[in-house]
Amino acid sequence: MDKDEGLSSFAVVRRIRATLGGVRAGHAGSLDPFATGLLPVCVGRATRLVRFVAPGAKRYRARVRFGQATDTDDVTGQPVGLPTACPESSAILRVLPEFLGAIDQIPPRYSAKRVGGRRAYRLARAGRPVELAPRQVRIDELRLLDYDGREAEIACQVGPGTYIRALARDIGERLGGAAHLVALRRTGVAPFEVSDAARLAELSDRDAITSRLLHPIAALRSIPRLPVSEAESRLLGHGRVVPYPAADGDANEMGRPLSDGEVRCAVAPLAPGMGAADERGPALIAVVSATEQGWRPLVVWNPGGKASE
Repeated sequence: MDKDEGLSSFAVVRRIRATLGGVRAGHAGSLDPFATGLLPVCVGRATRLVRFVAPGAKRYRARVRFGQATDTDDVTGQPVGLPTACPESSAILRVLPEFLGAIDQIPPRYSAKRVGGRRAYRLARAGRPVELAPRQVRIDELRLLDYDGREAEIACQVGPGTYIRALARDIGERLGGAAHLVALRRTGVAPFEVSDAARLAELSDRDAITSRLLHPIAALRSIPRLPVSEAESRLLGHGRVVPYPAADGDANEMGRPLSDGEVRCAVAPLAPGMGAADERGPALIAVVSATEQGWRPLVVWNPGGKASE
């Protein structure tokens, strides 16, 4: 989905679910209502794959306004503190690299993080103090695209759990002043690009939605594939662990993981008559995780363990 401004992520999912007649649906990585852009939505059985899509790298275009902080760290909030001077573009270029890599970030006060069992934004709205602990996030790209002396457009690529409005706040503070986020557009999530997404207005009926659905294996392109045999497919399909060396029986780099917890997509060739492999690709059997005993299925996609789906 290419989400419109003013809609919550849940509102988009609710509309999709209603149009499909109550079919289960879920999104991979929420967007604030004022933000626009890519919102992956999984429907039906594919909702079980949401957790493998959401952690993927996310790409944004962010517009940051310098000179003023807000209580929400974005344009929807109320100004706090005194106005500050806007920085020179050279100063912005100098500090952006300081935010690359693994950094500690304090989430916004108006966020869904829990404090003492309650959502932080509920406490903030009630005028209660909100003390959020910093958490480690990863930022892989920050590029200054444009700056008019007050507002900067910045391209970002970040890992899961990163708040772009907190990043805008922190950049302003690092420059000795204040800043907040005034616009945000998500351009990509893991393998997906917003240029391929549909607007909600284009999905007015069931046929329009189903025509835009992708095969679930497309949502897992960022996860390495693990080829498995027919016998191993049956084991995984019944929730069993496949011992190492997995897959084709060779001790190649795909057969044994580097560490416990690694996730792979167990795939098998298509059954005869199901189409050429270069047309449809392999069939998804399960999403598996590395354990001491072998590859353990986390989500079984094909319960029969057959490569015909």
